Amino acid sequence: MSKQDDGSEYSQAPKPTTVPHLTGNAPKIGGLVKQEIEDFEVDEIPAYEPSGEGPHIYLRVEKRNVDGRSMIEEVSGYFDIRVADIGTAGTKDRRAVTRQWISVPADGVDKMPAEETEIADGITVLKVSRHKNKLRTGHLRGNRFRVVIRDTELKGPQCEEAVGRIAGRIQDEGLPNFYGTQRFGDSGSTLKAGWKWVREGRAPKGRFLRRMAASALQSEVFNRVLARRLGEDTWRTVIDGDIFEKVDTGGRFWIQPPEREETQRRLDAKEISVTGPMPGSRDGLASGTTGELEREILAELEIDEDDLKVFGRGGRGTRRPLTIFIDDLSWEVGVDSVSMEFTLPSGTYATVLLREFTG
Repeated sequence: MSKQDDGSEYSQAPKPTTVPHLTGNAPKIGGLVKQEIEDFEVDEIPAYEPSGEGPHIYLRVEKRNVDGRSMIEEVSGYFDIRVADIGTAGTKDRRAVTRQWISVPADGVDKMPAEETEIADGITVLKVSRHKNKLRTGHLRGNRFRVVIRDTELKGPQCEEAVGRIAGRIQDEGLPNFYGTQRFGDSGSTLKAGWKWVREGRAPKGRFLRRMAASALQSEVFNRVLARRLGEDTWRTVIDGDIFEKVDTGGRFWIQPPEREETQRRLDAKEISVTGPMPGSRDGLASGTTGELEREILAELEIDEDDLKVFGRGGRGTRRPLTIFIDDLSWEVGVDSVSMEFTLPSGTYATVLLREFTG
């Protein structure tokens, strides 16, 4: 596709699309999140527990109102090791109380903090163990959240009714697995960088920024596909060309026409989910009717599959479930607040769930 400005709708870089709510225009409770640091708590659920033996020290760390990068830098200074030697499974919110495992190499570490020791302002080591390997991105099952929404617009029975209705819909159908706005950078800056890279060949400087830019553009394609299918009420309906993911194992598969009825039964039973595209240099798009829709979305952004080859190994492409299922959503309605607890799988966004309630 030509990289010249053709005067079409996106002669300027697109902004992140506004994604729809599962419950449409039904009343929301309003309110604000993260009014207090303690209003947003996150406990990382690891993919495995440290074995107690091995060349890597595992630290269960609590941070309060500290961003992920600052935490890593403080740990680097405390142990006098390189930032690159520190392993994490994921990045946690700054304005929050968060708990997660991190790893540091045991070799060369002269001092070991005791449990329940504050090693820097707002950073406390809760547990210490060892394991055979460095902790890496994705080595987690999910996150457990405790969130308080304050100053809700709806009060009393009205708030109770609205929360129950929205929660019931999510429990019955699942949550649309949109990417949150933080994926796209401030004012969509990371998305803009990815789009300009593809359209104009202007690659961001540095491997990390290139990976983030590629992910932002891929995520925008995914959000638009999901928004379209949610609007057409086909996000949980089998369509020709769909690729599915098993909820329990993450395994992916596609079907032949005779299997359509059984596949729809499994979809309704929440055993599987339809997937959407994270298109890249090698993979990501479906075939059939689903593939036609996904290519239409690429065309909206004035790009095609060949354009995405610039991502190379840093953005090969994959698929992502359109739906996530939340089995432990609970809530308590106060005078002008709502407290909620829930668990989300890795790679999903609490903000996407909360906006279903706040609007």
